[in-house]
Amino acid sequence: MEGVIRVFVKIIYIIAIPILRIIYPTKVIWEDKNATRKALKNPCLVYSNHTGYSDGLYMTSLLTRYNVYIYVGKDWYEKKSLNWLFRNLRYIPIDRQQMDTTWITKGVEAFRQGKSIYFFPEGHTSKDGNMLEFKPGFLMLAKQADVPLVPICIDNKMKPFHFTRVIIGSPQFPDLKEEGRPSAVLKKHALQCRNSILLLKKKYGNPKFETAESKNA
Repeated sequence: MEGVIRVFVKIIYIIAIPILRIIYPTKVIWEDKNATRKALKNPCLVYSNHTGYSDGLYMTSLLTRYNVYIYVGKDWYEKKSLNWLFRNLRYIPIDRQQMDTTWITKGVEAFRQGKSIYFFPEGHTSKDGNMLEFKPGFLMLAKQADVPLVPICIDNKMKPFHFTRVIIGSPQFPDLKEEGRPSAVLKKHALQCRNSILLLKKKYGNPKFETAESKNA
């Protein structure tokens, strides 16, 4: 029965993809299309800012050809109205309230299977359009699996029938195993990742949605 449900959900998802792209019209801008597409053919850690609840569903549909898994808060994953969807598609629950390393184990296993993973390092959606601090834990995945990073900037909050730019940056190869206290090294690179999003927004974003922070990036 579980297998039948999984097939049914995947069929619904395939049908939903073109509908999502109509509801959320976007212009995709590639900083280096050839280099990034080549990187995405192998395991990568994709990360972006988090503007709203629609981001997770839309971005996985945008990158569906690359078999990308995405993390979702355990509190959302376990909602009865949504669990059937998350459980049968490429979603990995992460507990944002308690210390739990299960998400790392599942993420590394996805990398070993040749999949990529999408992560929202802020952990929550930003309320005023300004990014929250990037939590460095997401880089533990890249460090353990030794995979490149791909930054994505969602230029403004995704709203139904409102145009949004999605800016896909060039692949990054940070030295996450450099000398130094591991937590300090990851925190430093997390800040650099956040700055990468700001730079993409400054360079390719719509000036209408520019923030003071991105303007000074």
